[in-house]
Amino acid sequence: MSQLTFKNIETTKIVTLDVNLKMLKSSGQEIFIQDAAVLVILHHLFTLKTKFILYSDIACIVKEQKSTFHMEGCPDNIIANKYVFKSRSILKNLMLDDFIVLVRGIGYKISSKWHPVLEGKRDEQNKNSFLKEITKIIADCIVYSESVEITKHNSGLSFIKPDQETALDNFRRMNDCYHTFLSRYSAPGNSYELFELREKITKVLIYTIYWRVGDSLSDTKFRSDYKNELQILLRQVKQALTLLD
Repeated sequence: MSQLTFKNIETTKIVTLDVNLKMLKSSGQEIFIQDAAVLVILHHLFTLKTKFILYSDIACIVKEQKSTFHMEGCPDNIIANKYVFKSRSILKNLMLDDFIVLVRGIGYKISSKWHPVLEGKRDEQNKNSFLKEITKIIADCIVYSESVEITKHNSGLSFIKPDQETALDNFRRMNDCYHTFLSRYSAPGNSYELFELREKITKVLIYTIYWRVGDSLSDTKFRSDYKNELQILLRQVKQALTLLD
């Protein structure tokens, strides 16, 4: 298999190693793996050929991919630690800090929190992940709207002015959600349905960063409309998804 995927059973995060493209992917982000030794080490871990990868195995991989003289004279564990550090640095750039763990005195393994996702289940995992996250974002936004002050302009317009951290966090979550959606549904022949769903997601984004504006509305009416319109958008997203399955 050219793509190997693991899922964190606690956070539901997913990470995929694309061997052909030499890329590591997670939450819409992709990182190209330049170091051939790092790619092979990650491939060994992702394929679960053994319960763990020994220091000596990592050292052999490094020497095969570099040269027999690379880090000549260094103990296997020193070589292993250096290249696992490189692997972890790539994972850390994807906000994955706990994927590779040390087996003291032996080598390294994938954390027990991470389980392999079978090829046949990956599409369903992505779909469920997308729907679950966008539903949660909408629910969180509705809760926030019910407690925050409604700002009123002299013109009669009313809107929510969130703190910047909340707006940015919602944007980041929607961005991850959007890229999960793209990776799940991008395929030849479904471009029309894809754009239809993308339009719905874009509308949800406007609400989640609180750009929705009301005209001459009471606070109660604004909150009620905000909630109802978001729930309608969620139903539309679900309906649009059925056309892509």
